[in-house]
Amino acid sequence: MPATATAAWTFALWVSPTGTFRLLDWDTATTPQHALCCDTAQPVSLTGELTMWTDEDAIGLRRPRNPHASALLLAYQPHPGLHFGDVVFTGATDSRTDTVHGLTEDQALTLLDLYLLRINAHVPGARRH
Repeated sequence: MPATATAAWTFALWVSPTGTFRLLDWDTATTPQHALCCDTAQPVSLTGELTMWTDEDAIGLRRPRNPHASALLLAYQPHPGLHFGDVVFTGATDSRTDTVHGLTEDQALTLLDLYLLRINAHVPGARRH
């Protein structure tokens, strides 16, 4: 019986100004522009394996400030600046082919953990009677 190759699932982490986080299925045909529903997505390189994408026209379109993206960025930059509108976090970008790679499940979950640690979120524990 021949072995079949299975592609690993990859993701992007979408963060809205309201604090909604969503994992998006990502493949090599997906673009940050498509994920952000915009014409021009601007990359912010965080590490060799992590990129944040913003809508270049968000300020002109009067999109709200995204404090949740800025809070997450504090893990990577001491002064993350202000970001507006939705943002998407992906993996590395191959500059030779302009391919934007997705995040592994572990990378996406690590981003969520970092965010929760940054905002000192209170995660409810077991009730005591």
